[in-house]
Amino acid sequence: MRIMNKKISLLCLICFLVVGGFSQGSFRIKADITIKIKNQDSTFQYTKGTVSYDRNFKKVIYDISFPQKETYISEDTLVYKYQNRKLISTQGSPLKPEFSIFQFILNNDISDFGLKNSSYTATNIEKSNDLIITKWTAPAVPDFPLGDILVSSKNKRLQSVIIHNKKREIISRQIFKKYTFINGIEIPTEILSVSYFGGKKSYQIIQFDKVQINESGHDSDYDYKVQKIKL
Repeated sequence: MRIMNKKISLLCLICFLVVGGFSQGSFRIKADITIKIKNQDSTFQYTKGTVSYDRNFKKVIYDISFPQKETYISEDTLVYKYQNRKLISTQGSPLKPEFSIFQFILNNDISDFGLKNSSYTATNIEKSNDLIITKWTAPAVPDFPLGDILVSSKNKRLQSVIIHNKKREIISRQIFKKYTFINGIEIPTEILSVSYFGGKKSYQIIQFDKVQINESGHDSDYDYKVQKIKL
């Protein structure tokens, strides 16, 4: 399903830069997930299911229940699509699970989007009312895919992120809302996102519910065995 593949790619884009340390003892996360994409006519397309990630297995697993049962496994730089445990397709992904939003949550590195521990450099800080807006400058590396990133926080809590490409064009905006506190980790349970592709905007709302940290047992839910094939 092309739409679902796009949803997962957009979701991964939200937080793929986090490479720092992690909250002591936090190694796996599972949650119900709902993704709503806004159509041009203001109607919404819905996808519902569960998502799980364990930093030891390094796989993000989307077990989709609606609109149809499918399973997507992101491992290394590939995304595998399954129906009834049968491999349907495989496609490349620029993002590894270790740099996904779920690693970001386990890192408990909310306020600066994890950029302090990345290759980005903070080059400007401004205050606007209660907001602190930090400009993070991309490393001067020829093949680095992105440009500068603007991060706003309030009371050390991440509020929004604006990501630019190397041409200084905005490619993504996110607003992080409805925080909850679980096992010592602050988790945004709603992310409003606007992504820009080919001159078009894609609006989506990502919601997490029934979030579990360090669920015991059920290792198979975090270590789906995939068929290794080449593209």
